[in-house]
Amino acid sequence: MAAPALTPTMSPAQLGRARRTSRAVTAALVVLLFLVPVLYVVMLSFESAGHFLRSPMTPPVSAPRPGNFGAAWAQAGLGVELANTALYSVVAAGLATALALLIAFPIARRLVRGASLLYSAVAVGLFLPLAIIPLFIEARMLDLWNNRIGYIILHIEPGIPLGVVLLTASIASVPLELDEAAFMDGAGYLRYLWSVVVPLIRPGLLITFLYGLLGVWNDIIGPVVLLSNPSLFPITRGIYEFYGANQSQWTLLAAAIVVASLPLVILFSLTQRQLIRAAVAGSVKG
Repeated sequence: MAAPALTPTMSPAQLGRARRTSRAVTAALVVLLFLVPVLYVVMLSFESAGHFLRSPMTPPVSAPRPGNFGAAWAQAGLGVELANTALYSVVAAGLATALALLIAFPIARRLVRGASLLYSAVAVGLFLPLAIIPLFIEARMLDLWNNRIGYIILHIEPGIPLGVVLLTASIASVPLELDEAAFMDGAGYLRYLWSVVVPLIRPGLLITFLYGLLGVWNDIIGPVVLLSNPSLFPITRGIYEFYGANQSQWTLLAAAIVVASLPLVILFSLTQRQLIRAAVAGSVKG
């Protein structure tokens, strides 16, 4: 009778080397694909136009030029556009998060018929592309085109599908006994959501809000199609218009891109701990 084949195993030393190699390769890929382009744009924003044209891939040999940021701020009107972007992003993301919560709770608690089918239909929305032409027609018919309220309303829906998926999983981890105890004490539906459910699923709410905010902040197609008044432009449309009028001023364009990205970098830096806690909590509950 043939002896059973032996499965080769790795020694602790070999396993440690393999882990260190995989970590090094992952770190190198992250630096190459993400960090290097970001650092290049930052470097470019401090260069002079002449140095960029002569040697675009080398750092500036003279003193950095922070004046590029002031010039880009004034020429592109970034102040008004940043205010518009913050307004659109915060309001649209907040409304999307609230609606996602109101949709996710009855699905998670099976309070509506066909909850599983409804959940599947919402989840499919994660993979559907944005129908920009029907959206433009809808905006013109409903008088939502080229105004702030309409722009915000039309940017609520893209953040809802992922929010419903995330919050449904978060609500499912809340014990049903809390529902029964709260309703026996006379708590209303909305009061229970606000007082009990929201504090317990705060990490999921934060991720939903940040995802919605990021989508509105970085949107470029929506402002081009839905807005024509320069005073209503968000910063992505402003940079797009600035690029069209200043195609040769790459250093100013890079400075404008850094200004547009800086608020998001600060926001995600401030919420980094909460995001890590949310990820850890989700992995433990899962």
